[in-house]
Amino acid sequence: MISYVIVLFSEMLFGVKIVITGDTPPKSENAIIIMNHRCRLDWMFYWSAVARHGELKHEKIMMKHELKYSPGPGWAMQNALYIFLKRRWEQDESYLNTVLSYFVDSSACLQLLLFPEGTNLEEGSKIKSDSFADKNNLPCYDYVLHPRVRGFTYCIEKLRQGRLDAIHDVTIGYSQNYCFQEMDLLKGNVPDEIHFHLRRYSDKELPRDTKGLEAWCCERWKEKEERLKNFYTKSKQFGPPPELASETEITVRYLFVKCLIFWVAFAVCISLLLYASVLARWYVLFIGATQVVLSLFGGTDKIFLQTQKPLSIKAN
Repeated sequence: MISYVIVLFSEMLFGVKIVITGDTPPKSENAIIIMNHRCRLDWMFYWSAVARHGELKHEKIMMKHELKYSPGPGWAMQNALYIFLKRRWEQDESYLNTVLSYFVDSSACLQLLLFPEGTNLEEGSKIKSDSFADKNNLPCYDYVLHPRVRGFTYCIEKLRQGRLDAIHDVTIGYSQNYCFQEMDLLKGNVPDEIHFHLRRYSDKELPRDTKGLEAWCCERWKEKEERLKNFYTKSKQFGPPPELASETEITVRYLFVKCLIFWVAFAVCISLLLYASVLARWYVLFIGATQVVLSLFGGTDKIFLQTQKPLSIKAN
């Protein structure tokens, strides 16, 4: 529910307009979600799309390792079993195999969001991507980075051992072609509009071999480059404006209101409890210290994987 509150503030407080075009996949299918990585907040902004056409409790996100240690949000993501990578294959392969094996055996629906580019699009990452393109006789891109396909193909081949239904190919575009960061949120500098274009590919449509999957991923990124070039230089939209889905918007707003009421009431009750009870204050300090210590030993995500048998997980 915390995820919905973040979506609520971005849309209702800052007035961000969400536009979704393309396919509408089933809400509860097992899928890998691949998306271009324009800025560091893409994964958070994508929650607005999931709130309308999915269920956030099914989503897990593949993120860089450093984020798991951020007090509060990082601890919550550890407990939700998000996947944190160091972006060095020799260090990540064993851990990735363990967590994906867990999801394969779990009865819970899984929608895994990953960014094949590995990092967001900024000056330094673009230089590296262009260098890679020059060395491999590939075109230099302006709106995406060349994808790193090893992790992408590994995830597909591993999850195919369980229940992989589809790939959701998402292209995200902003009203300003700018790399938004955390400080922008604090300053109220957010995009006026966020556009999502979604294509669903059934697993049966995908190549069955590793080389074929690598080529398929690279072809999708070639399409994204052209789609985003048209978006930022011409139309500022990915396709014809969708019909007004009033029922969907009403449902989302109702959900936002429920979350707001719950978290306001929760915050007030906790504040009063902390003010009135020394025991409650000590309890909060104990929980915080415990989470810090557990993080030093790999985090609650890794400890959980080492000690528990697969079972249905509910996140967010």
